[in-house]
Amino acid sequence: MSVSALSKPSYTFSKSERLHSKRKIEELFKKGSSFNFKFFRVILLLQPLALGKEVLISVPKKRHKLAVDRNRIKRLIREFYRQNKQLVASPSNGYLMAILYISPQMPTYEEVVTQLTVLFNRLPIDKASII
Repeated sequence: MSVSALSKPSYTFSKSERLHSKRKIEELFKKGSSFNFKFFRVILLLQPLALGKEVLISVPKKRHKLAVDRNRIKRLIREFYRQNKQLVASPSNGYLMAILYISPQMPTYEEVVTQLTVLFNRLPIDKASII
């Protein structure tokens, strides 16, 4: 079997995976279901696979006044999602997802990894047919 025959997971977070449509964001916050775990809140709305998988990452200015702090937290969350999006992957469903950091403390990467791993494993996405 050649190396190209093996399918590698995609470790990218392209613009097409980012949620930026105002209409879709409003729909997500109105119709989506919310899950909390310690520092994070995830809002999820399942949709047909043809509509894609899009993610929004947000850190409220109310809790983190400095832009450098907000940007660092978003960078940590983006890096975790980029490397671990297979935890959320579903072959039969697309989704709109918002990941919100709701704690006033500055997290370490290890805290982000442990908490988001637990949270992603709790999401109600059909993972049974993932190979």
